[in-house]
Amino acid sequence: MQLMFLHAVGRLGLISSAVVLVGLFPVCSFAQVAVDAADVISSFDKNADGFSSDEVLINDTLRSRFLADLETDQPLGREQERAALLKLLQLRKAGKLTSRTTKRGPRVDAAVAPIAEIAARVVADRHQVTTDTILADPLLRAELQREAEKIDRDVDPYAVRKTVLNLRKKRALKPELVLRVANWERNIRTVTLDELRRLLQSDDTLRRPGIYLFRSEAGYLYIGEASNLSQRLTTHLKESDRPSLAQYLAGENAETITVELHLFPIDSPAKNVTVRRAYESELIRSRLPIFNVRP
Repeated sequence: MQLMFLHAVGRLGLISSAVVLVGLFPVCSFAQVAVDAADVISSFDKNADGFSSDEVLINDTLRSRFLADLETDQPLGREQERAALLKLLQLRKAGKLTSRTTKRGPRVDAAVAPIAEIAARVVADRHQVTTDTILADPLLRAELQREAEKIDRDVDPYAVRKTVLNLRKKRALKPELVLRVANWERNIRTVTLDELRRLLQSDDTLRRPGIYLFRSEAGYLYIGEASNLSQRLTTHLKESDRPSLAQYLAGENAETITVELHLFPIDSPAKNVTVRRAYESELIRSRLPIFNVRP
């Protein structure tokens, strides 16, 4: 199978390779929980207060009231919360919610968009889940905010969630095919520049193939690949051979930079440079980093 993938990448490009491997790495699955549609509709009618189902999903107060009304003898668990909110969205898409929407949530700062996109993509890539699932699941929702705060510690949680929802509606968060195909026990983590420096000095974790993404409040800055992430990232931090990135790393905004690492096992297909470059090119094409030349 690995040889088939490498052959496809080399001859036909990344998208053709997906035909070979689609289905090999399943999307993360959750336990199925039955939710009564009538109960969900009733709770929405009583608690939405004129707001839309999307607003119930992202607004803490509306969400809490909606979920509390579905409780019986004890509070809902993680699976029940996620199932109830996803059922609400399904009912809205099916035209089953008849309550009129008469109110809108507050506007959010457009500057949150790069932060929200980066945070949402990290969580979606890490767990192979949809945007709706991230917003419905209480633990993934909290993880989304933690990732956003790594970029801007003061970013407003509601603004992050609403922006993610808006990006989803615009199909701006459509997952790259490469990330659904090329799993290979990939480990995705995000670190600050200081944390990265400590890792490079004291840890062998980065002595493996992978992809790295420099990011800031402005969005994605630079995306690259390496057979040995430790060596390549050390070069960037000492004196990057990418002049624009080097200038940014040395500038006053350096403290806002975080680095997203896609780490692969040493013996994975990612040890092959053709595979890594296909993966890298797909990310550059979809995420539009400021300092990369478009593939």
